Parts: sequence; structure tokens; C-alpha cells
Amino acid sequence: MMASWRTSSPGFVLGVAMAVAAAAASVSCQPTQEESQKPAPQETHLSTHAGLIELPDGSPMLAQIHTERVEPRPMRMSLKAQGGKILPNENRLAHLGPRVPGRIVAVYANLGDRVETGDRLLLLDSPAFGEAQLAYRKRRTAMRVAEKAFERAKALSAEGAIGISEYQRREAEHENAKAELYEAEEKLHLLGMGEREIERLSADRLPHAEVAQVFLRAPFSGEIIERNATVGEVVDSSKTLFTVADLSTVWVRADFPEQQIGKLNTGLSVEVRVSAYPETVFQGAITYIGAVIDPATRTVTARSQIPNQDRRLRPEMFAEVTVRTQEHSVLAVPRGALQQVGGRTMVFVMRGPRRFEFLDVTIGESSNEYVEIRSGLMEKEEVVTEGSYALKSEALRGQMSMGGPL
Repeated sequence: MMASWRTSSPGFVLGVAMAVAAAAASVSCQPTQEESQKPAPQETHLSTHAGLIELPDGSPMLAQIHTERVEPRPMRMSLKAQGGKILPNENRLAHLGPRVPGRIVAVYANLGDRVETGDRLLLLDSPAFGEAQLAYRKRRTAMRVAEKAFERAKALSAEGAIGISEYQRREAEHENAKAELYEAEEKLHLLGMGEREIERLSADRLPHAEVAQVFLRAPFSGEIIERNATVGEVVDSSKTLFTVADLSTVWVRADFPEQQIGKLNTGLSVEVRVSAYPETVFQGAITYIGAVIDPATRTVTARSQIPNQDRRLRPEMFAEVTVRTQEHSVLAVPRGALQQVGGRTMVFVMRGPRRFEFLDVTIGESSNEYVEIRSGLMEKEEVVTEGSYALKSEALRGQMSMGGPL
């Protein structure tokens, strides 16, 4: 008797269906023999160990990397001053005051005026100056009298009408009169009178007012940058009444660190920038380097002379000063080869077709394109110039995954 059974339970049917589906899925997930023999796909990440980065073969990063050989290069380094200031050219700066005491009668120049050589700045009424002129006139008259007496003595001596002693006395009086006249004339020169003005004193009569009046004149062309003169004021030779500055050239004083003294020399070119004209570079040259170090700031002062024909540079302006050194050869790499990691400066050196070593270096001075290498690299080594930032990023990622610092 054949036994048969069936069930109409829906749960039973669902369970069987699920079991069949699971068995089919299990079978489909098992690798075939062909598939199990296929090689595993190649890893694309780099390996980082012992300061080396090795890129896998075919890495797209390799196409981005360019290298350059480390070698001596001619460089003109830039030395930045810690601070700079525009000053008047003191060789073309004059603090003017009266040479004799007196009272100011008239003032002809104002603050900011442009003056030319010999222009009158003010008029001073000075009794002392008048006395000096009268003394000159007196000595001039005495000189004429002594000269005539000496000429007569020479004629009489030739005829034997006077003795030798009388002739010598008249000669001595003539020489003394000449010396006294010369002394009086030199005093007038010291008081500021010129030859033409002194010649005017030889006239028979002079207006009384003119005898005691003296002009203060500009010694050279320039601008009035200071005025301390008021009509009616009584002044003496210790008073500065005007300051005249020729601003066609100016000085720039700048302070450089003690470590840069060996690179500073007179004649080096200087670039000056001021905030008033940020797009303009004013050119000049160093004319003086200080002989003493400032003990407080450990800096040395250098002075440069800058042409200023358009008068844009004005005294007391603050300036940014850069000195361009003379060209010399140093071991250098392009700026793009350097990478900063914290406080360290690093480069990547090529050690094989796909291997790069990251090294610490000590840098020195720099130009627009290259940076001096003082230690850490040897000549003819190949450093990464393009792609070094990508290598640094990968090196940092690799070291972080390994739990150690770069």
C-alpha cells in the first residue's frame, strides 16, 4: 500500500521556497575554479617606510612629477630691512640764522616756498652790521691816505729829500693800512656780504638805513621746510630762522639685522616702496653703512640716496627697503621643491624610477626663483619640483595610517 501525504499549510510552502532560494544563492556565490585562479587586482596606494615613498607602477601621480638637479646657481639675494624712513639729504640741507644780532624788518619767504640760490629770505636791521661796514669804510680811507703818503715818500727818497728811516716809516704805515683794510673786508665776508656789496661801500655817501641792513639769502635752490621768523622780532646768531632743503634727492635710513652685515656694501642697488605709492618702486644705492651695532636691536644702519625729481618722497615717510646683493654662486633649488611640515623645511629626492626620499634641509637666502640650501642636500641630487606637494600629502597620509610622525 503506497502511502501519500499532502498539506495545504501556507507556512510550509513558504519555508520550502526560502530554502530552495538560499541553496541557489549559496551555489552562485561559490567561485569557480577559473575565477579562483585569477590574480588579485594590484594595490594602488603607495608604500611609506623609513623616510621613503614608493609609488606603484602605473600610478597617475608619476606623470605629475618633475625633477631638477641640485647645483650651484648665480643668485642676487634680497635683504629686507627691519624698518626704513625717508630723510632730507643732509648735504643739501641748511639751517639758516643771522650772523649778527638785529631786528627783523621784513620776511620774504613762507613755509613751503620754492627758492633759488641767492633769493632774499628776510631783511634784518643790525647796528652791529652797520658798525662793521663803517669800520671797513674807515679802513679804506686810511688805506688811501697811507698809499698816497708812501708814494710821496718814494718820490722824495729818490731825490734824496728824506732819509731812509722816514721812507721805511711811511712804508710800514702803508703795509699796516693794507692789513687793517683786509681784516675789515674779511669781517664783512664773514657777515655774509659779497664782493659787489662790499664794492658798493666805496661810494662817497650811503643812505643811513642801508648801512645797518643785512639780507638773509638762500644758499642753494630748494624748499622752505621750516620758518621761525616774525617781523619785529629781535634775534641773534643762535636763532634758526629758516630751514631750506633741496629735495631733488633724499636719504633713506634703514636698519638691517646683524647677521646680514657681511652682505651689505656701499654701491649695492636699493628698492624703496612707500605706502603712499604702493605700485611705485624707487631705485637708489647704498652710500653709507654704520660702523656701530645698536646694542638694543642688534641692527646696523645703512643709508641710501634716492633720486626724487618729482618730489613724491617726503621726509619722515616710512619706507619698505630691499637691498639687492651682488651676484654670486650658491647651492640652490627652485622654490617649488620646498615643502613645510610644521616648523621643518623638507624636499623630496629621487632615489629610483618610483622611489622618493623626504629629507630635512636648512635654507639660506633667496631670490625670486631659487632658495639657497645650506645643508641637507648634495650637488647633482635630483629633487622633485612639480608634484612635491602631492607627495607630501601622500607621505603624511601614509605616516598617519602607520601611527608615526613624518
